[in-house]
Amino acid sequence: MTKHTHHHTPPPAPDGTEPKTTCEETRHHLQLPAEQRPAWLNQFLHGMTITPIPATSTNPLLEVVMANTAHGEKNCTLVFPLHRVLAAAEHAAAAPAHKLGYGESEATPRLWWVKDDGTYLMSNGQTPTDTLDETGTHNYVVHAEGWGPGTDARSILGGDDFRESLDLTRPLDADGLTLLGMLRAAAEGATHFHLKATFSDYYMNLTYITD
Repeated sequence: MTKHTHHHTPPPAPDGTEPKTTCEETRHHLQLPAEQRPAWLNQFLHGMTITPIPATSTNPLLEVVMANTAHGEKNCTLVFPLHRVLAAAEHAAAAPAHKLGYGESEATPRLWWVKDDGTYLMSNGQTPTDTLDETGTHNYVVHAEGWGPGTDARSILGGDDFRESLDLTRPLDADGLTLLGMLRAAAEGATHFHLKATFSDYYMNLTYITD
């Protein structure tokens, strides 16, 4: 996983100057409902989760940024509708060509786990007949339950966008079972695909579960 940490600073006020607020004023503003906060603060937060701020903090905004940034070991479990994950996997498996992700040199069928607008799985396949479904999205893109378009997954996945590749054809175990094979077999009775991730700035371990 490639991760970049961005340091945020409040945007300038409309007259070009930075907003002048004391630590206590900022703490007070952070505790207000979004519609009652100053516009510059809502722009700065951009959907961040506001966690309790220690009374001894001298920089409440930094506390919010750090709480929304992955550091140390984190864990999360995302749940996807299995039939749509399988549809994305079958799209990748059948595609005549495949897009390459960061650091990849071999174009093989993969699911990409992406965090930008919500978080979702998508096929890396390229076909000349890709079309939009009735919702206006590609039918090989499937968002995690509760993390659809317009949601901000920084509270569980840290503060930066990323893309992680899930190889569909590489064996997962000594028996030679692949992720694609696992999804196909599970579709006969299961309804959900669980993606469990344990990660830090330096590594990511993924576990796949169907039920």
